[in-house]
Amino acid sequence: MVEHTEYSKPWLRSPWTLTVVALSSSAMFAALLLPTFAQQSTNPINQQGRQVSLYDQLRVGLKAVTKDDFSFINKVVLLVEAGKLPRRLVDSTFLWARRRAALKSPRMALRPMVYFKPGLILRAKGLGLQLDKPVNVGS
Repeated sequence: MVEHTEYSKPWLRSPWTLTVVALSSSAMFAALLLPTFAQQSTNPINQQGRQVSLYDQLRVGLKAVTKDDFSFINKVVLLVEAGKLPRRLVDSTFLWARRRAALKSPRMALRPMVYFKPGLILRAKGLGLQLDKPVNVGS
């Protein structure tokens, strides 16, 4: 009859075995779930299946309050609808501004618009667009 002791099982000899197994299991679990959460957070379609307009997304998500905020959002929407400004550029800047406002000012409730406007102006300049000038959508 073979007597089993804790030393007869080589995988139990190391005190790190349980730690390694737990960490690798956690990593695999996270790798499976994170893409699902990332897709849900960037999807513009809400849970009822209705799509939010770009204007409403920017107005509510950036916490626009001033006339200048609303005129800039209108300008961005016009340029996106005219095909001059890529929607992906606007969406990525929108998400960046929301993250930055949450990280940089947890106590001071800075609106994401404070980061969105200069960020989008700078990124659009790289495409040859000047968002700080009046819009000419017709040409």
